[in-house]
Amino acid sequence: MLAGIERFADRVAYWTGIAVMGFVAAFTGLVSYSVILRYGFSLGLEWSEELGRYLMIWMGFLAASIALRSGGHVGIDFVRNLLPPGVRRVVMLAASSAVFCFFVFVAYQGTILLTLVSQKESLVLPVSMFWPYLAIPVGAVLMIIQLVPLAVRAWKSGNPDVSAGKDSKALSPD
Repeated sequence: MLAGIERFADRVAYWTGIAVMGFVAAFTGLVSYSVILRYGFSLGLEWSEELGRYLMIWMGFLAASIALRSGGHVGIDFVRNLLPPGVRRVVMLAASSAVFCFFVFVAYQGTILLTLVSQKESLVLPVSMFWPYLAIPVGAVLMIIQLVPLAVRAWKSGNPDVSAGKDSKALSPD
């Protein structure tokens, strides 16, 4: 069962990485175009700053799940490694459960927020604020998907070895 969960998390990480690369490319192109217009031709795009902000929000929420998968978030390995294996497992399970509950809370509250902002329109762009705020629940769900195999692996082995997430081909569809 763990293999199936990890395969699913691998595929999600692959497509998340593709999306992040697309957002980075779009953001880079937008900023470059805006700078060239502003300083080269003394023209400005009113909407470029706002669109850039929304692209950065999406990049951050999506990339956070990839960082979680590869162990890129802050952790206190020193204290955890001092614990005996049995206690370490329990502490890791408790921490993973707390993080899981937090992500579920963020996803739920983000969904509620979507209903509140869906009728509001962006200041400059003719787009509903639903789309920028959608990054919150989507990012939280993606982090849950990446957290589950890490937590199961940590419980089984007693060690939260994130190298399985690094070694599994995060940027290959198979």
